[in-house]
Amino acid sequence: MASNSKYDPKYCDTVIELGLQGSSQKMMCSTIGINKNTLGNWQKAHPEFADAMDLALVHAQAYWERLMLVNAENKNFNTRMVEIAVRGQFQDTYRETRDTKVDVKVDAVIDFKSAVDNLIKELKKEDLTDKK
Repeated sequence: MASNSKYDPKYCDTVIELGLQGSSQKMMCSTIGINKNTLGNWQKAHPEFADAMDLALVHAQAYWERLMLVNAENKNFNTRMVEIAVRGQFQDTYRETRDTKVDVKVDAVIDFKSAVDNLIKELKKEDLTDKK
């Protein structure tokens, strides 16, 4: 495990191997001894590391998906634990969305006759005032 944040190209192989084991991005950072900010900086500064992290995360997601497939009929399999793991690690793919449809019915009564009558009265008043 690295004790500083100096980039080493060997970290590419390390994160890919961790991805093959289903490790989260946080576990990968922990193993190579970096924080989230350093991870982002390295991905910007070292395209090969960014590619390795992307591949590692693909491997990690595939690991969990294989695990789900293998255990699809296993009643003793802890599906809740896997659900938490994949929703936490792969939010773009396993985000729970809920569509809410609301039908609103409004009965509105508009008294146009009174409004028009009042407008006509006002116009007549103005007309009489203008003639004087």
